[in-house]
Amino acid sequence: MAYVYFFRPDIYHERYNCSAYNVTDIPLENRQHIAIGAIFLSCGLFMEFLYFPCMIAIRKHMDSTCFKFMMCLVVNAIITGWLSIVGAVYCTYPRFIYFAGSAGLALWGCETVAEMILAINRCIELSSRTWAEFLFHGKRTYIWMIVPTVYGLWFFIFEMPIHFSGIFVSWFFNPHVGYLDDFGKKYYSHLHTVHNYFVIVMLSSTYFTFATILSLKTMKHKISTSAQTSRAQKMTFVQVILISSINAVAAAIYVYMQFARISEVLILTGQFTWMLAHGMPPVIYLALNKTVRRDVYRMCVRVIPCVNPPPLHSSIASVAGGLPPSNTRNRVGPSSNVGPSIH
Repeated sequence: MAYVYFFRPDIYHERYNCSAYNVTDIPLENRQHIAIGAIFLSCGLFMEFLYFPCMIAIRKHMDSTCFKFMMCLVVNAIITGWLSIVGAVYCTYPRFIYFAGSAGLALWGCETVAEMILAINRCIELSSRTWAEFLFHGKRTYIWMIVPTVYGLWFFIFEMPIHFSGIFVSWFFNPHVGYLDDFGKKYYSHLHTVHNYFVIVMLSSTYFTFATILSLKTMKHKISTSAQTSRAQKMTFVQVILISSINAVAAAIYVYMQFARISEVLILTGQFTWMLAHGMPPVIYLALNKTVRRDVYRMCVRVIPCVNPPPLHSSIASVAGGLPPSNTRNRVGPSSNVGPSIH
């Protein structure tokens, strides 16, 4: 809530001053979680490291609609890990945590809206190539990406931020959690709650629809559809459903934990799924996406001479879908990622 900080100092001071208690009222050993913090920090650094080659590989294939949306899914758990190690709470670094929480919430809103647009994109691409071309072809995708960007900025400027607590190793709307309980009475965001409910319902229903359409088309075109195209569609579904499922679980836990006292295990689970929601995409891309994996491998060949180049097979095509190499040459595929034999 950058607006309150810069333009309503009276509200900021009333809600976020630390005069009601001392941080040391809870001993450092009860706020410090070195092992857990080290796990978050190392996982965050590792996933961030994986993002660099993946982003370079994805950037090469921006003609593919799916890849454009995947570019939006970047963040890590480094700040959470560091704050856990030092045993920080809001009043330890009030301004830093305030703006880090604002940024984290904005990125969550931006990323999940992008994920929902991707889900809609997948369904339309699979059901109607005509509508897919009309809505998402070429630079129209960038117009769609304005929506999550503006939405994220709204969160950053106007919505109440989340605040880190080393006591529970997680982020809460209440900056004084553990010292002064609130449970959604004063520190809450209606938009965040509605948003998380919508994420759960939207992603679940959209990907159920995706799976239904995919199954029907697979049965209908069982003879005419090549094995390569069928596998490409299934692998696309696996990639996006994994990322979306993590988002849905994180959304559900965070809705609940803002309004009720829950176990530390569930709090850590929520925080871990939040980290995975932002950090798992490069792992999933490298494990399941042949196009990204091949390009990253080739980059490693150029950087590390001892790595052997991958064999060139005529069957290589984008897992996100596309034409055979004889038709696509150096492109991943057309804007419609479903494949030419499914109509």
